[in-house]
Amino acid sequence: MMPPLRAFQMSCLMLLVLCAPFAGACGRQEQEQRKAFIEFLETNIIAASGTDRVWMGDAARKKVGSYSRHFDVIAVYSKELGDINARLAGEKTRIAAQGPVPVDRLGSERARIEQLVAAFSRSAQQVDAVKARADAARAALKQPEDVRSAFDKAYEKEVSGYAVALQNLYAVQKDFYAEAVRMSMFFEKHREKIQIRDTMVIIDEQALVTEYNALQSSLQEKARKRQDALASGRSLAR
Repeated sequence: MMPPLRAFQMSCLMLLVLCAPFAGACGRQEQEQRKAFIEFLETNIIAASGTDRVWMGDAARKKVGSYSRHFDVIAVYSKELGDINARLAGEKTRIAAQGPVPVDRLGSERARIEQLVAAFSRSAQQVDAVKARADAARAALKQPEDVRSAFDKAYEKEVSGYAVALQNLYAVQKDFYAEAVRMSMFFEKHREKIQIRDTMVIIDEQALVTEYNALQSSLQEKARKRQDALASGRSLAR
């Protein structure tokens, strides 16, 4: 049986009265969480340098509420990028542990150098894949404008910008080792016409001298760029 219209209207009125304070409390809570999240990003990520940045602990997560899931997009994918870089560093160390490649064995040691070229190519592809997944997760977030402004800066620093920096570093190093492979192929191809005394390379044919000098000049230039990139890339460790 339907209640009298007057009684039904009174019930609706009471419901609205009860809900109004709750809605106001929820609105204030969201504003407080939003403010706390923005402050956390600005203080611990955007303004922090290198390893001084602070990831979000339990206390901060409780304070920012559901915005902690937004931060996870930064934390998870930044860590994945850092893990790729750490694995590459370990692979470089393993290959380098076999000792330096002397000039007189440059041709025969080409396989080792090619391993490094492959390692940088593989890591670059992995970085691309992580960045694509991170960008998709970022695009799916629904954020107020003030949160988005702070989040974008933190995301650029720890994810998208980090990925680009790694790619640039890998490209320079890959170029150097690829040039070393070309030099090793030159030594292997013309080994009957090349003499090596200590670190001195002796070539009689002028055409080969010209080719060798061009390779050597290119290799030295790429080695310089590699050293510069390594020096500026020290802050990329996570």
